[in-house]
Amino acid sequence: MNLRQVLRDALQQLTAAQVPSASTTAEVLLMHVLERDRTFLYAYPEAELSVEQERAYRHLLRQRAAGHPTQYLTCRQEFWGLPLHVEPGVFIPRPETEHVVEVALQIVRERMSKADARIVDVGTGTGCIALALAKELPEAHITAVDVSEDALRLARHNAEALGLAPRVQFLHSDLLEVFTSHGLAPNGVEGSEAEGSGVEGSRACPERSRGITSHESRPFDLIVSNPPYVSPDQAAQLPREVREHEPPAALFSPGDGLEVTRRLIGQAQQLLVPSGALVLELGYNMAARARSLLGDAWTNIEITNDLRGIPRVLAAQRK
Repeated sequence: MNLRQVLRDALQQLTAAQVPSASTTAEVLLMHVLERDRTFLYAYPEAELSVEQERAYRHLLRQRAAGHPTQYLTCRQEFWGLPLHVEPGVFIPRPETEHVVEVALQIVRERMSKADARIVDVGTGTGCIALALAKELPEAHITAVDVSEDALRLARHNAEALGLAPRVQFLHSDLLEVFTSHGLAPNGVEGSEAEGSGVEGSRACPERSRGITSHESRPFDLIVSNPPYVSPDQAAQLPREVREHEPPAALFSPGDGLEVTRRLIGQAQQLLVPSGALVLELGYNMAARARSLLGDAWTNIEITNDLRGIPRVLAAQRK
């Protein structure tokens, strides 16, 4: 079959399965199989697929129709202009999280010395926030932490692939407990703690591990995070591909959806320098409740809306 025919059939299949953006999804999956860009699809609609290509494409279509996220099928998601590897078990970066990067960069450039700013990305996942900041702030000292060993392994892989590995230190930690529970200042971690505990190998995207180096110990200037903020009782409202396939630990926060944020604010208060900043992504209708958690220890509290006008990012400065 040629490209026009398989795309027509794919659109029908994905539409029947109620897959969002069915036309775009059909094209993205075909580009992945062919290792070609969209221009090729439009320029050569009569090009024939090989038997192997057609078989591979139809397999991906069945998986997508069954609810598997497109990003897990193509092993790729772009964030801040960076091509990131993604895979099942690690949260897929969203475009709205780029607002966290924007706010963080503005704070660093306006209030801090870019040459030695100490930044930590909490719950780094694929490494998207940490790596975007490393790209824009080459002289900053950046640490990325995650409780998931799979996420750390994948984030290290992305750092290596993008040539940013020397700029980011990866640590295994539940939020910032690697610092708070042992009474350690940031990056005052050595040996096995500093290495984390990443799993060798990969289910979908192979990686190379790397050693971790430590910098001088002192508190952070900036803490950034896209924490889990969905209440468990709202699970049924999530899209099928999110609810059934993305890691629950990266999605759900106990109770009202603010428990993780509540813990992180408390830890940030201990680990930030005076006048240091905390930047957090917010869920829908969460801004007022998150702001109420800050109490009297914070000042210069600002909320930034996303492109849809939804309050998306909270920034606060420690007194």
